[in-house]
Amino acid sequence: MVRGNSENGIDRRSFLKSSAGVAAAAAIAGCSGGPGGSGGDGEDGGQQFVTIGTGGTGGVYFPLGGGMADILNNNMENVEATAESTGASVENCRLVANGEMTMALALGNAVLLAVNGEGDFDEALDLKAAFGAYQNSTQVITTKDSGIETIPDMEGKTISVGAPGSGTEVIAKELLNWYDLTYDDIDAQRLSFSETATAIQDGQVDAGFWSVAYPASSIQNLASQRDIAFVQFPDEDLDQITSEYDYYSKGTIPAGTYDGVDEDVNVPGVTNTMIVQSDMSEDLAYNLTKTIFEHLDKLAEVHPAANQFEGTARAAPIELHPGSKKYFDEAGL
Repeated sequence: MVRGNSENGIDRRSFLKSSAGVAAAAAIAGCSGGPGGSGGDGEDGGQQFVTIGTGGTGGVYFPLGGGMADILNNNMENVEATAESTGASVENCRLVANGEMTMALALGNAVLLAVNGEGDFDEALDLKAAFGAYQNSTQVITTKDSGIETIPDMEGKTISVGAPGSGTEVIAKELLNWYDLTYDDIDAQRLSFSETATAIQDGQVDAGFWSVAYPASSIQNLASQRDIAFVQFPDEDLDQITSEYDYYSKGTIPAGTYDGVDEDVNVPGVTNTMIVQSDMSEDLAYNLTKTIFEHLDKLAEVHPAANQFEGTARAAPIELHPGSKKYFDEAGL
């Protein structure tokens, strides 16, 4: 099954088949009874199709998902894996719950809302965590001449809050609300990472939210064209935010991560989660998790965020799938 999403003029659902994020043949995902594929693991001789929900092409989900698909294809017999660009966290929770994706990356706060049937979710979704992946840093980017130094300065400005259905938008709403701002107080634009970078570069947007591991390629590209600046979270505010929301923790973007940013920047961070359906077979969950974690060195060649996987393996906000838990117990993680 392949469905396009052409909102904002971009096909967010294009398939990729390699860690470099090159589009693959879309017909693969519609084979073998649908992409959810929560049954066997292909060891009975039948082909197992595995689809991985990612995010926009300018983020980290996209290349990591492609890298994981490569690892599964190269190391699991009778498994054909693809990764798909999506609207990210909120959409991914629905896609996995509906059986349209085998597994997907999603921000911890979106996952928690999904299983509780809160926020953007009208009903509780039956999901489990395959593993905690890595920490996303909330990077709120503007230009040095925008006049925006902190979130309250956004009032009356044009702000990209993230793609529709993304965990970035969930975070943007939360942080705006924490500072007593709503979409009524700004000109909110729901753009992908790449679109946000282009809009800031062209002067169409004053600032944008990224919830993504650093370095983000779209921010790197923007920093090569414009003098960027981080919207700051004062230490006192960050202490209160991380205290009020269980899933936020303090993160730091090191100096030099992006051109022109010469000091460390403290930001709110949220751990990402690889989600699966609760009724995925224990063997499949075990083998998928085992194969990915035994090849994290290869995945780190795609993006250094993979170096965090072992440390965040059990750091999901929802219950681990029994198959994944079995592997982590055996591996001592």
